[in-house]
Amino acid sequence: MGAEIVVSELLSAEGLVRKGKKTLDMMAFDERERPVGIQIFGGSIESMKEAAKIVQDAGADFVDINFGCPVKKVVCDGGGAAWLKDPVKMGELLKAVKSGLRIPLTIKVRTGWDEATRNVKEIVKVAADCGVAWVAIHGRTRAQGYSGLSDWELIREVAISSTIPVIGNGDILTAEQAKKRIDEGYAHGVMIGRGALKNPWIF
Repeated sequence: MGAEIVVSELLSAEGLVRKGKKTLDMMAFDERERPVGIQIFGGSIESMKEAAKIVQDAGADFVDINFGCPVKKVVCDGGGAAWLKDPVKMGELLKAVKSGLRIPLTIKVRTGWDEATRNVKEIVKVAADCGVAWVAIHGRTRAQGYSGLSDWELIREVAISSTIPVIGNGDILTAEQAKKRIDEGYAHGVMIGRGALKNPWIF
């Protein structure tokens, strides 16, 4: 319908490494969907590095790492938004994953773990220093889950200061909203998640 890039559901790095059939099946995509990224999550640097290579070998156009998932079982295993609490360790992960890739590496983050630690500017700088191609920012903290409103003013601040493209995400339910966010300089592009599940024709 016109989406310029698509990204898969988040896939467990451990599931990919262990060759779980369900996880491998979720990695499947159609040639008409390109350019397509496969998104992975996990708490182990070694497993994430290996999973990224599996994604590359499967023919994906880029690897995307989920640093935003707020779900308890993901976070308790050190995956998703748990990485936001330790930007230094995140940098170690990004360097390790990047070292084994020939295709681009991108990431999806939130504004921080909670209101007291909204460290997204630091996270984006770490990502840029590690050679990440772009960062998608969901404008809520992990503590917020999906409550309240996405903080597009903070996304704009990060986009203005960032040396790599910033993709804004959160509460985009219409084409008009998406276009306005880009035209008014809130981000270099927008990512549509739940809005596309409700209305895939939005593109």
